[in-house]
Amino acid sequence: MKGPLLFTFVFIIVQSLVFSQGCLPEGITITTQAQIDNFQSNYPGCTEIEGYVYITGSNITNLNGLSVVTTMGGYLSMMDNNSLISIAGLSNLTSVGGILKIWDCTSLSNLTGLNNLTSVGGSLTIWGNTVLTSISALGNLNSIGDYLSIQLNVALHNLNGLENVTSVGGNLSIYGNHTLTDLSGLNMMGVTGNLNVSSNNALVNLSGLENVSIGGNVHIENNNALTSLAGLNNVTSINGYLCISNNNILTNLVGLNNLTSIGGGLWIGHTYYPGNPALTSLIGLNNLTTSGGEIFIHGNNALTSLTALSNLTSVGGYFKITDNSALPSLMGFDNLTSIGGDLYIGGANSW
Repeated sequence: MKGPLLFTFVFIIVQSLVFSQGCLPEGITITTQAQIDNFQSNYPGCTEIEGYVYITGSNITNLNGLSVVTTMGGYLSMMDNNSLISIAGLSNLTSVGGILKIWDCTSLSNLTGLNNLTSVGGSLTIWGNTVLTSISALGNLNSIGDYLSIQLNVALHNLNGLENVTSVGGNLSIYGNHTLTDLSGLNMMGVTGNLNVSSNNALVNLSGLENVSIGGNVHIENNNALTSLAGLNNVTSINGYLCISNNNILTNLVGLNNLTSIGGGLWIGHTYYPGNPALTSLIGLNNLTTSGGEIFIHGNNALTSLTALSNLTSVGGYFKITDNSALPSLMGFDNLTSIGGDLYIGGANSW
């Protein structure tokens, strides 16, 4: 009996080596559906692609021929595939060693097929996919080695699918997703770099950021429907800059109530475009005591009070208050004892 058992064991080992092996160390560029369909016959036993995979082609509709692939050691780029309606063929893919880019796939409505993906060694970019409504298939993804960028996906309703991502090695950018109403899905994320939430026209609050830690700057800009900074309630310090500009109907800064220090600077408004036109007060910054860099309050034409900054004691750089046309006075800085740079009061402040 030992002979047949040994033969069976050896056969299984050989078969596993044949059907699970590294291949294509220099990568592959795929430009036609025929290449997808013939992948398994052209590259028998190829399950672990060692190099890059670049998929771009106007007639590619599905990726079913890649269903045997389990890992990609280099980057995976799906770019300018205007006919691609399904990536279900990636259902066995568990990791991408480099970047993962899903870019300008204008017929792709969901990411079903990436359900078993657990890690991306480089950046993850989801950009310009105009009918993409859901990224929930990313629910098993837990780490992104570099930045995460979700931009210009104008039909994307929410960020559900990112709830298990615990770390982003670079910046997090949520930009130009015009039907996105909140940031739910970012629940437990540590962001090493900057946070940029900008130009999301339906975003009403920052719910979803409650447990997100941010290593760098925070930019909240050009969100036309934003009424509240709720979601930042647990932030006690920001290492870099905080910039809040051109959020058209934001009336106060409630949500920043636990913020005590900013390592960089604080910008409420911006030199290059209008401030926050509906902002009437800085309520929300009541516990802020220090800014390591400058404070710049500019172009907030409904702002009538600075008293929320009454606990501010030191500013590391310049302090500039300009072009806030309804602001009647500077009352509110009773405890400010140190300014590292110039104090500039000018422009069209009302006094």
